[in-house]
Amino acid sequence: MRFLRCAAILFFVGAWTAGAANGMATANADDKKAAAANADATKAAAVADPAVANTAPATPTTPAAAPDAVKDAANNSTNDATPTPALSRAPVNAALAAASGGDSSGSESPAFTPMPALDGNPGLFTLETGETLPKHGFNLGIGLNKFSNMPGQITSLQLIPAFGYGVTRWFSVFFNIDAQDHIHVGAPSQLSLSAANELNNPQFGNTIYPSVIPSTGFRPGYVENVPFASHNGTGVGEIDLGFKIGLLSERRGKPLSLSIRNDFYLPTVTGFNSLISNQVQYGKFNYGIGVEASKTIFHHSITATANWAYRFTRDSTFNNVTVGFGGTPGTAVLNLADQMQIGAGMLIFPDKRFQIITEYNSTIFVGGGIKNTTAGPRDPVDSITGIRLYAWKWAAIDLGYRYSLDLTGHRDRNGFVIKVGTAFWPEKPLPPDSITSSCAVDKSSVLEGSNEGVVATATATDLNGRPLTYVWTATGGKISGVGQFVRWDSSGVGPGGYVLTARVENGAGNNSSCSTNVTVRPKPAAPTMSCTANPATVLAGERATISASVNDPSGSALTYAWQTNGGQIVGDGSTVQLDTSGLQPGNYVVTGRAETVTHAACDCSANVTVQAPPPAPQASTVSACNFTLSSARADNVCKRNLDDVAVRLQSDPKSKVVLIGYADPKEPRAGDLATRRGDAGKKYLGDEKGVDPSRVEVRTAAGTEGAGDENRRMDIIFVPDGASY
Repeated sequence: MRFLRCAAILFFVGAWTAGAANGMATANADDKKAAAANADATKAAAVADPAVANTAPATPTTPAAAPDAVKDAANNSTNDATPTPALSRAPVNAALAAASGGDSSGSESPAFTPMPALDGNPGLFTLETGETLPKHGFNLGIGLNKFSNMPGQITSLQLIPAFGYGVTRWFSVFFNIDAQDHIHVGAPSQLSLSAANELNNPQFGNTIYPSVIPSTGFRPGYVENVPFASHNGTGVGEIDLGFKIGLLSERRGKPLSLSIRNDFYLPTVTGFNSLISNQVQYGKFNYGIGVEASKTIFHHSITATANWAYRFTRDSTFNNVTVGFGGTPGTAVLNLADQMQIGAGMLIFPDKRFQIITEYNSTIFVGGGIKNTTAGPRDPVDSITGIRLYAWKWAAIDLGYRYSLDLTGHRDRNGFVIKVGTAFWPEKPLPPDSITSSCAVDKSSVLEGSNEGVVATATATDLNGRPLTYVWTATGGKISGVGQFVRWDSSGVGPGGYVLTARVENGAGNNSSCSTNVTVRPKPAAPTMSCTANPATVLAGERATISASVNDPSGSALTYAWQTNGGQIVGDGSTVQLDTSGLQPGNYVVTGRAETVTHAACDCSANVTVQAPPPAPQASTVSACNFTLSSARADNVCKRNLDDVAVRLQSDPKSKVVLIGYADPKEPRAGDLATRRGDAGKKYLGDEKGVDPSRVEVRTAAGTEGAGDENRRMDIIFVPDGASY
């Protein structure tokens, strides 16, 4: 019947949560429909009257973007409203509210009130955070906790109501009771207090336990944190009454939360026979102490917590208990180990309606106690993973799956935690409300006709952290975007000063205004440009330099672009070159354009004439000297011819002359005679005319048989610069 009552409670909790979830879903759906309807109405109004697009208030958002991101969003937005007046509305972002105390990390009334753990203190499933309840705050919870134990393959299902109250902001008290604990024993033979072992096996020393094996001296079998478990049954557990002292708190600006916990464990059953029947208690007053620490990380998206606790377990003595081999009544003892509990966990999205919880905890038994046949690990380690769902800000349900990690010999290692909780945190009284605001722009002036945009920023603070709405106006131009950051468009406005004003409202009747100025500078006179080519006439393959001269009254930076109807432009900037390689002779035009930052442009052109290169110079025979038979002396006619060659050598300093001496084959020593005739001409040019000997080359050639007088000569060959012979 008691188990059925637990099931009925869970059914009620599930139905209540489902109804709350449906109500929330309906409300959210209605809100979404209303928002969609408002958006559609705004769009329709904007089509009919473009000014509406700027004057309609926007729904609250949470823009925590940096100014650059907002600039991009503003640059991408469009606005067809008339230039004056231009409006923009949007609420302040959550970060601004947090700066004034509205964030849950610094407020006594967070977005979703922290729920109690199974013991009544703010926490997760079974672990606590380092926070204490605020002054006059309280919480109430009721939960089901199913877990496994060894030996005996025990599963325990506990119904635990809990309560906590904040006496001051750093001192709170709590209370919880194991109101109903159902014990299921899967292997009674492993437990000394089971009926079979109690009757048939000898007592283990002067303890309350028989040996688990029917022979003297063998260890008993019992569960160290359920020492009287022996058979299936249900009973009321002990009361845990305690207090918690907060040392550090993140809510008050500390880097982490840290507290000390003190527990007083009060038994509700003390007699030996009653404890055997009850099974779920120790029968003695015990004391415990613990330390809890927690910290929010990753921009308040995770609360990490760590717990340590130590329970001092007192020994028990029972009179008139059957002791010894003969079954003699006497005094029996129950000597249990102390218990150290450690755990760590995470609460993900602590400020959201839907939260994810994961935790690991272990109980470590310290000290010997009565020797025990555990039939499995002595120190259980459990994991719990699940969710917390808020029906309202102050009420939530926890659903967690529990698993025993080290009880490998247990047939049922699965468990759960189901908990319903509610909490009240008193809100801080609000101080007298006021709003302060200031405005700024990213550039104080723009040039007429540049169509530049100016990002305007309003920084406002509400003393009570209320969400703020911004209303922008301008004495000219257009306002694009909404919220704290907007864009002022200078398209179509003339020179002069313009005022951008932001009116900040908090929806509670308070407002503040700020203004900032933007100057539109007059557009300067158009620039002019001229180009020259140097040289203006080149041979094909040569380069002509094209230079541009720009007169720009604005003095702004210039960019240049060049093109030509032939050849290739080399370089950039105000001076370039025209490469005429491969061009045919003719006239070519190079055109340049200079453009200012305001897109004012001017052009110029220069003509370049390309000529064909002259033919390559050729060596030529200019004259000859004739000699008498067997003679190498130059006569006067020969000297006059050599004089003419000397004059040409002087007019072309890089030219040279080749003298070729001939001799008739019939003349004595014809080869030597031909050489002497050439040398005679070279000697004359050097001695008489001062010609550098290196510019005169002497060669000889054989005469032609039968040519007679024609063989007695010296040919004079003039070789101009660039020619070869």
